[in-house]
Amino acid sequence: AVVSTQSTGQNIHIEFCNSIGQAFNRIYRTQVFQPVEQLLTASPRVKSLANPALKMSKSYGKPAGVIGLLDSDDVIQKKVKKAVTDSLGPITVDQNLRPGVYNLLSLYSAVSELPWSKVCETFVTGNVVQLKSELAECLIEKFGPVRD
Repeated sequence: AVVSTQSTGQNIHIEFCNSIGQAFNRIYRTQVFQPVEQLLTASPRVKSLANPALKMSKSYGKPAGVIGLLDSDDVIQKKVKKAVTDSLGPITVDQNLRPGVYNLLSLYSAVSELPWSKVCETFVTGNVVQLKSELAECLIEKFGPVRD
């Protein structure tokens, strides 16, 4: 069996379940529980808009870094507009040099369901303002049905 999870943080839970299943199978001499493997999504860890070094989480106490499914259109636009990036000019794809921009590109790829290569091709000659605007619109479109 294969389990699809969103986060690399779920790996320990899958390993734990596998251990319990294997122990059960060994004790009762059966094969009831088959080992499962983790299948990561293209964006296994969504980063904070306020600090791209951290994962997006309400626990860090920075609501500006978190996009909520029930956030209004205006709130989503404001949060994305204020997302931490840099002022290095045209967009380049470099996770180490430009973690904020890389984070927004990753988020856009995940939400739009476009392949990473297509997202990079689309924005590589653009600017951060354009990326933020299109990301906000994409998030609003994606989360609209949840709020309605």
